Amino acid sequence: MSVPLEIERKFLLAAAPDWSHPVLRDARVIHYEQVYLRVTATEEVRIRRGTDEEGTRYHLARLYRLQDGMRTVEEEEISADEYARLRERRDPARQIIVKDRRCFRWGGLLFELDAIHRPVSRACHLLEVEIDDLDQHVEFPDFLQIDREVTAEPEFANAGIALG
Repeated sequence: MSVPLEIERKFLLAAAPDWSHPVLRDARVIHYEQVYLRVTATEEVRIRRGTDEEGTRYHLARLYRLQDGMRTVEEEEISADEYARLRERRDPARQIIVKDRRCFRWGGLLFELDAIHRPVSRACHLLEVEIDDLDQHVEFPDFLQIDREVTAEPEFANAGIALG
């Protein structure tokens, strides 16, 4: 069984997006609750509840960091009961993340725009783009104000955000 390789870059927005822009208005929206069970320098174990227009799904994921912007992801769907059971074992040092994600395509690439709501102290807007290699040129959506790239800044990784 091959383990999926995820290559992405992450950017902090300078301002809240214009949610009325047609691309964002028509984007797929997923409301997430994300809970960390274990985080080490090279591995993260998390559970996530995602709700969209098709319903609610639950996932358990093991993520292994290879380098900034590159990791392998082992993910499986779990039941609501399993999610509730695992949620009780959350890492007490990390808060639960609540975010809304808008998924859209721009310039042939898949973008994910996260509006982080909780922890409140870390509320922000982050744009992730999935790419084939870390040197790939990215055309940013012209309707978003990018502040800077934060791919290599651990405090902007979801596990870092969960620290509050």
